Amino acid sequence: MNIPLNIDWQQILLHVLNFVILFGGLYFLLYKPVKNFMAKREAHYAEMAQKAQSELDSAEKIKADYQEQLKSVEGEISAKRTEAQKELDRSVQQQLSDAHAQADKIVADAQKDAARIHDKMIADAQKELTELAMEATKKLVYKDGDPYDAFLDQAERGEPNA
Repeated sequence: MNIPLNIDWQQILLHVLNFVILFGGLYFLLYKPVKNFMAKREAHYAEMAQKAQSELDSAEKIKADYQEQLKSVEGEISAKRTEAQKELDRSVQQQLSDAHAQADKIVADAQKDAARIHDKMIADAQKELTELAMEATKKLVYKDGDPYDAFLDQAERGEPNA
């Protein structure tokens, strides 16, 4: 057979067969394990992403719950603050009314004490005035001295009573 350019078809087919065997071997030895490794890795990262997303969703839900609770607590705090302010106002009003009542009692007691002191001072003044009037009357009546003393003096001297 005369083959142009010295081409041996048997050699070419053997080379093609070697190439297919090499390709098949490399496919099973390198490509398939690498492809499986990449698929497992991709699945692993997809699982991690899904887990992270579920944890993020859970965290968002917890955050929303906490914010709702915080709003309810803020409302409760506001209500308690309002109630405490009302109680404080009532307490202040009660203390003011007690202070006014105590002040009124103190003023009434002071007025009673002032009236008693006034009455005592008037009584003492009347007593002093009475004593002064008696002294003045005595001095006017007994200008010459005490008539009893005068009588006793005359009796001692032996003078008759006039």
